[in-house]
Amino acid sequence: MKILLIRLSSMGDVILVSPVITYLNGKYHDSSITLLTSSAYASLFEGDSRLSSVIGIKKGELPCKAILKDDFDLVFDLQNSSKSRRLLKSLGINTVTGVFKKPRIKRLLLLLLRIDLYGSAYAVASAYIKAVGGDTLTPVPALKLDFGDQLPESFRRWENEGNGQPVIALFPFSAWKNKQWPLEYFVQVGRHYAAKGWRVLILGGKEDISEANAAIERIKENCLSLAGKLTLNECGKVLSRCSLALGNDTGLSHLARACGVKTGVIFGPTTRHFGFYPYANPPYKVFELKMLCRPCHLHGGNRCPLIHWGCMKKLKPQTVIEGLEHIESVNYFL
Repeated sequence: MKILLIRLSSMGDVILVSPVITYLNGKYHDSSITLLTSSAYASLFEGDSRLSSVIGIKKGELPCKAILKDDFDLVFDLQNSSKSRRLLKSLGINTVTGVFKKPRIKRLLLLLLRIDLYGSAYAVASAYIKAVGGDTLTPVPALKLDFGDQLPESFRRWENEGNGQPVIALFPFSAWKNKQWPLEYFVQVGRHYAAKGWRVLILGGKEDISEANAAIERIKENCLSLAGKLTLNECGKVLSRCSLALGNDTGLSHLARACGVKTGVIFGPTTRHFGFYPYANPPYKVFELKMLCRPCHLHGGNRCPLIHWGCMKKLKPQTVIEGLEHIESVNYFL
């Protein structure tokens, strides 16, 4: 059984394809699965034994059928956008087996009128499983990616200097600026864990290097920034060595959980209703405040519509530290 999965973006959405791959491997034991995704995220599945191949598509590219080595028995469009439909057409694929159904009306009603029609918790991973043939009773497999143990040299040296000290990873940044918890609050969390004898790791993109370095200067002890210095595959390798993580509602928070890391996730302008909500193991803690103005944007946006940015500023570091210390103590088995 030859299967094609399409999910182009964004990072968190692509990571959430992992349970689908596990499910399909279990359902079709002789399956050969190809994942078609953005070239920016293809390295997340580099060497993944569950896949026969991963094809990365550059932004704006519409490749021809020549990039596909096979014809497929099953094709699943987990993007379900005009972009994925154009891509399918360019590949000469006219029949799609299943499509990810987005709850667009429910989103609009919640965003614009605060009418919640989601009912029980909606999860994107579960919706993906339904798109590939599962139903509401189908268990959603664990979110898990395997990156191996060949660590980047810069991290390996720093880790060795710690002589076994646990590491907390911080993800203070986001492409959507409105959903960034204040950097100073992340610094306070970092200081707390450094004082406890932990090592503090900061991850982000190249555009975050300056702010990450400023955070290091304020945390001071046992702190390293690898912002802008790692591929996503290397981020996975590094995160697999961490004991705890804290981040905004972004792709790196999903990646930490896929690497088996206990994770705190901060929701401000976004909400769990949209489906990007942790589930099952590893243990997690969601940090959010009940406010009438939440949610205000599907993706987070770049400015607070009411200016005050209360959903982030009013969530204090001590509250987050207490939540992180709680999940530290939780034992679990993958």
